[in-house]
Amino acid sequence: MLAQKDIEFKRILNSSDIAVCDAIGVSQAAKYLRFTAPKNNLLRFPVIFFQGLLVGFMTVLNKEWVESELEVIKGRDLFIELVKVANKKGWKVALLGDIDSARKAEEILLRSYKKVKLLSLTGPVLANDGVPITKDNKVKERRVVARINNFKPHLLFVGFGSPKQEKWMYRWQDRLKVGGTMVIGGTFDYISGKRRAVPKIFAKFGIEWLWRFITGDQKLSRILTAFPVFPLKVFASKLESV
Repeated sequence: MLAQKDIEFKRILNSSDIAVCDAIGVSQAAKYLRFTAPKNNLLRFPVIFFQGLLVGFMTVLNKEWVESELEVIKGRDLFIELVKVANKKGWKVALLGDIDSARKAEEILLRSYKKVKLLSLTGPVLANDGVPITKDNKVKERRVVARINNFKPHLLFVGFGSPKQEKWMYRWQDRLKVGGTMVIGGTFDYISGKRRAVPKIFAKFGIEWLWRFITGDQKLSRILTAFPVFPLKVFASKLESV
């Protein structure tokens, strides 16, 4: 949704080597847009409206059917799977976050993964364009980059929150001596326990946004963007395209 207004952010997202579907809403949209719709103006609106209701109900009744078009891969789950691979191979992994979130996540991960070589780093405070907000933070940024390049990790995970993390990584990617980089949003907070894990029942029915609303883990504006603004945008796009 942000990429609809932020052209630079859109370009960065589309330049990624690998993109995963991290949200049920995107999977729902992919399934919904596969349905054909009548060209008849009288039938078009009610038919595609019913198709949307069908996808919504099936998310609760049979989420596997919804994800048959595009599987949801949670970023925090992919992060753990990659840490497991790194642990098995004895790789070096760098965790870059804000306000010591990466350090706390490192402490938790080392309890279960003894062979992976972890380096946690607290990054600079960034503006939304991914640039440090003060001269002191610019100095901190250069020191962090130097530490990353001295460590030469196989994997670098960046958790500044979107769009800061994507813009920061894009700006530095050609100067980082890393095997691969992944942005992970608030994953460090979930790993460290700062944020409460989403109960399986909420994840099963595709209503994680409701849990985040109840617990206050996300701003209301972001929740409203995910639901109902995003599905309404998808509906309007389909209505105009047929």
